[in-house]
Amino acid sequence: MELMNKKAMMKLALMVFLLGFTANVVNARFDSASFITQVFSNGDDVKSACCDTCLCTKSNPPICRCVDIRETRHSACNSCVCTASIPPQCRCFDTTKFCYKACHDSKKEEVIKN
Repeated sequence: MELMNKKAMMKLALMVFLLGFTANVVNARFDSASFITQVFSNGDDVKSACCDTCLCTKSNPPICRCVDIRETRHSACNSCVCTASIPPQCRCFDTTKFCYKACHDSKKEEVIKN
Protein backbone atom coordinates (compact mmCIF):
# COMPACT_ATOMS: atom_id res chain seq x y z
CA MET A 1 0.00 0.00 0.00
CA GLU A 2 2.86 2.36 0.87
CA LEU A 3 4.49 1.75 -2.55
CA MET A 4 1.24 2.60 -4.34
CA ASN A 5 0.97 5.81 -2.29
CA LYS A 6 4.54 6.83 -3.27
CA LYS A 7 3.83 6.11 -6.94
CA ALA A 8 0.67 8.20 -6.82
CA MET A 9 2.52 11.06 -5.12
CA MET A 10 5.32 10.93 -7.73
CA LYS A 11 2.79 10.98 -10.56
CA LEU A 12 0.98 13.90 -8.96
CA ALA A 13 4.23 15.82 -8.47
CA LEU A 14 5.27 15.17 -12.08
CA MET A 15 1.87 16.26 -13.35
CA VAL A 16 1.97 19.50 -11.30
CA PHE A 17 5.50 20.21 -12.57
CA LEU A 18 4.51 19.63 -16.20
CA LEU A 19 1.37 21.73 -15.82
CA GLY A 20 3.42 24.57 -14.37
CA PHE A 21 5.97 24.30 -17.18
CA THR A 22 3.26 24.17 -19.84
CA ALA A 23 1.50 27.20 -18.36
CA ASN A 24 4.72 29.20 -18.64
CA VAL A 25 5.34 28.09 -22.22
CA VAL A 26 1.79 28.86 -23.31
CA ASN A 27 1.97 32.25 -21.60
CA ALA A 28 5.23 33.16 -23.36
CA ARG A 29 5.08 35.56 -26.26
CA PHE A 30 7.54 36.54 -28.96
CA ASP A 31 9.18 39.78 -27.99
CA SER A 32 11.24 41.48 -30.69
CA ALA A 33 13.27 43.14 -27.96
CA SER A 34 14.34 39.87 -26.35
CA PHE A 35 18.01 39.24 -25.61
CA ILE A 36 18.47 36.73 -28.44
CA THR A 37 17.17 39.14 -31.05
CA GLN A 38 19.59 41.77 -29.74
CA VAL A 39 22.54 39.65 -30.89
CA PHE A 40 21.62 40.07 -34.53
CA SER A 41 21.49 43.35 -36.41
CA ASN A 42 17.97 44.65 -36.76
CA GLY A 43 18.76 45.91 -40.25
CA ASP A 44 18.72 49.61 -39.36
CA ASP A 45 21.23 51.76 -41.19
CA VAL A 46 23.90 53.61 -39.24
CA LYS A 47 22.39 56.82 -40.65
CA SER A 48 19.26 56.21 -38.55
CA ALA A 49 21.28 55.75 -35.34
CA CYS A 50 20.83 58.38 -32.66
CA CYS A 51 21.96 59.09 -29.12
CA ASP A 52 20.54 61.48 -26.53
CA THR A 53 23.44 61.25 -24.07
CA CYS A 54 26.89 61.00 -25.64
CA LEU A 55 30.03 61.31 -23.51
CA CYS A 56 33.39 62.12 -25.13
CA THR A 57 36.94 62.48 -23.85
CA LYS A 58 38.83 65.71 -24.52
CA SER A 59 41.55 63.84 -26.41
CA ASN A 60 42.22 64.37 -30.11
CA PRO A 61 40.50 62.49 -31.69
CA PRO A 62 37.83 62.19 -29.01
CA ILE A 63 36.66 58.82 -27.74
CA CYS A 64 32.88 58.91 -27.49
CA ARG A 65 30.30 56.53 -26.08
CA CYS A 66 26.52 56.67 -26.09
CA VAL A 67 25.25 56.07 -22.55
CA ASP A 68 21.54 55.93 -23.38
CA ILE A 69 19.58 53.10 -21.77
CA ARG A 70 17.00 51.68 -24.17
CA GLU A 71 14.54 48.81 -24.41
CA THR A 72 16.07 47.67 -27.71
CA ARG A 73 19.54 47.50 -29.18
CA HIS A 74 21.02 50.71 -30.59
CA SER A 75 20.82 50.33 -34.37
CA ALA A 76 24.56 50.91 -34.91
CA CYS A 77 25.80 49.15 -31.76
CA ASN A 78 28.09 46.15 -32.13
CA SER A 79 28.61 45.43 -28.43
CA CYS A 80 25.23 45.60 -26.71
CA VAL A 81 24.30 44.16 -23.31
CA CYS A 82 20.65 43.84 -22.33
CA THR A 83 19.23 42.89 -18.95
CA ALA A 84 16.73 40.07 -18.60
CA SER A 85 14.29 42.40 -16.82
CA ILE A 86 10.90 43.43 -18.16
CA PRO A 87 11.20 45.85 -19.82
CA PRO A 88 14.79 45.09 -20.83
CA GLN A 89 17.48 47.72 -20.37
CA CYS A 90 20.10 47.73 -23.13
CA ARG A 91 23.43 49.54 -23.01
CA CYS A 92 25.93 49.94 -25.83
CA PHE A 93 29.63 49.62 -24.99
CA ASP A 94 31.01 50.67 -28.40
CA THR A 95 33.38 53.62 -28.64
CA THR A 96 33.46 55.96 -31.63
CA LYS A 97 35.25 59.16 -32.64
CA PHE A 98 31.96 61.06 -32.93
CA CYS A 99 28.48 61.37 -31.45
CA TYR A 100 25.34 60.38 -33.30
CA LYS A 101 22.62 62.98 -33.76
CA ALA A 102 20.19 63.39 -30.87
CA CYS A 103 17.11 61.15 -30.86
CA HIS A 104 15.01 63.82 -29.16
CA ASP A 105 15.48 67.56 -28.91
CA SER A 106 16.78 67.95 -25.40
CA LYS A 107 19.02 70.12 -23.28
CA LYS A 108 21.05 67.08 -22.13
CA GLU A 109 23.61 67.38 -24.93
CA GLU A 110 24.17 71.08 -24.27
CA VAL A 111 24.80 70.43 -20.57
CA ILE A 112 27.28 67.63 -21.30
CA LYS A 113 29.18 69.65 -23.93
CA ASN A 114 29.65 72.62 -21.54
